[in-house]
Amino acid sequence: MSFIKYQHLERYGNTEVEGIEVGTCYVFPKLDGTNGSVWMDKTKTIPFSCGSRNRELALDNDNAGFMNAMVDDNAIVTYMFANPEYVLYGEWLVPHTLKTYNDDAWRKFYVFDVFDRNKERLLGYDEYSHDLVRAGINIIAPIAIIKNGTEAHFTDCLSKAHYLVKDGEGSGEGVVVKNYDYKNKYGRQTWAKIVTNEFKAKHH
Repeated sequence: MSFIKYQHLERYGNTEVEGIEVGTCYVFPKLDGTNGSVWMDKTKTIPFSCGSRNRELALDNDNAGFMNAMVDDNAIVTYMFANPEYVLYGEWLVPHTLKTYNDDAWRKFYVFDVFDRNKERLLGYDEYSHDLVRAGINIIAPIAIIKNGTEAHFTDCLSKAHYLVKDGEGSGEGVVVKNYDYKNKYGRQTWAKIVTNEFKAKHH
């Protein structure tokens, strides 16, 4: 299987995510590191593969040490060989804009989505979370589960988006809103993001 780029997160309110709030939405904290993915490619001599947001990685052409860390992560390697139909997407937490994460949170992989090649779709949180936790793999859990929410409901979650952030150091980057039953008017399964004003100020 070749590299599959992770989807772009759309700002809440634009046409790409119009109507995403209708139904059940899972609201997750958004981490500020670098995107990583892990999958199996049985056409290769060494089938364990890793990617960044835009490209496939190699041990000698890595991204902030992500692939080198993953091949040494027994929990990740064991899980992937047992579940070769999955692609794990997550955040490799290395310093980017925010430098306020807990000291022991850095250089770890936090899974936020799982693609099932057999089903040809991203799995819902309730479909993948239990097995990943049982395997000893870090996942990003939802802040809230909201039915038929509004922008106010989602922005209220920003004050809770401090996952892994040091106490007293503010909030994180923002939140991601996922409705696993949603497809936009173009037929795409797309997630929405809302970024905190604090992060916007630091980013700029």
